[in-house]
Amino acid sequence: MEARVPPCSKLPAMGRRVFVSILAALVWMPATGRAQEASAPQARPMVGVYYYPWYRAQGTSRASNWRQALRQRLVPAQAPKLGRYDSSDPNVVGDHIAQSVRGGIAFWASSWWRPGDYTDATLRDVILKHPDAGKLKYAILYESTGRLGTFANPDYSRWIDDLTYLAKTYFEHPYYLRIDGRPVLFVYLTREYFRNKGHEALRQMRERFANLYLVGDDVFGAGYKAEWAQNFDAVTAYDVYGQSVGPRGGTHAAIEALATNYATARAAANSVGVAFMPTIAPGYNDTAVRRGHPGRARYFSDVEDSQEGDIFRAMIADVALPNLDPKCGRIMMVTSFNEWYEDTQIEATAGTQPATAKDDSDSGTALTGGQHYVDYGTLYLDILREALQ
Repeated sequence: MEARVPPCSKLPAMGRRVFVSILAALVWMPATGRAQEASAPQARPMVGVYYYPWYRAQGTSRASNWRQALRQRLVPAQAPKLGRYDSSDPNVVGDHIAQSVRGGIAFWASSWWRPGDYTDATLRDVILKHPDAGKLKYAILYESTGRLGTFANPDYSRWIDDLTYLAKTYFEHPYYLRIDGRPVLFVYLTREYFRNKGHEALRQMRERFANLYLVGDDVFGAGYKAEWAQNFDAVTAYDVYGQSVGPRGGTHAAIEALATNYATARAAANSVGVAFMPTIAPGYNDTAVRRGHPGRARYFSDVEDSQEGDIFRAMIADVALPNLDPKCGRIMMVTSFNEWYEDTQIEATAGTQPATAKDDSDSGTALTGGQHYVDYGTLYLDILREALQ
């Protein structure tokens, strides 16, 4: 699930244990700085979500192809609460902000593909200008696969110009996410573009944008090394599936492997003064887009009577909370708020359809793999909220 392409009508948007309560006396961690060391063990997480402002109105030449979203291929289909929406609709933005507030989400890391494109215009002209925008913070998720060329032959020629644009357009905005007063930039797949390569691009970045807080999507699999983390202020993982339920199925072994990967990565990063941000995801299924990634539903396959949301609950309790890092304000990331093409979204569904294992493929289960999918409504927002109480 490493390569995503910008969404449009001609190209698919691609890749892209038991719950425990937190003590009621936990203290909120502000978006503008890190937790004080004395209070960090009792501070609750600051939750960020990867947000996709790329959905276009139906009936237009560049309308989003919702048939590339698994939920639209189920029988019966399961729709977002807002239907097949347009990301640039202020009513949609307002509802997404309200959903985020309901879930205790503090900020969006918003997918950004290039200056002037739909994701840029939507964030700049609609989201940040919405009357409720101040209820959240916002950061850029720099979509490297759309800007830095191929993994084998990276092209960093746009890098500094892009950062210059982002600095001018976003970094000084009062709602932009800051850590220790520094604007935060998430960069997708740094492990492909900046591991043992791209040194000059990073040097120029530090020279021109010394105050930038750079978060690398750098952690994947076992054995993360301190030397890899040194390029960044913090490291994280976008791809949860590929190092947990993807290879190991919806099992507790998958959760344990992910927790181990994160503990190793946090220790390695901290050893060189770099922070770590754990990431969790509710599930994954991109079978309506491409082949090669077995879909994973949102309950445990190795626990009898496991319920919808159990994997997400376990990831919060056993993966995220033990690996929160006060160096970056105890940030916990969620993949994702609304990446419907990969079925990682926690955005509310309409909640009106029965659970189903059927899809509209010839076999009736080619996309679901026989797993059942629940029209879950606000379940995942509520799980997050309960975890923060």
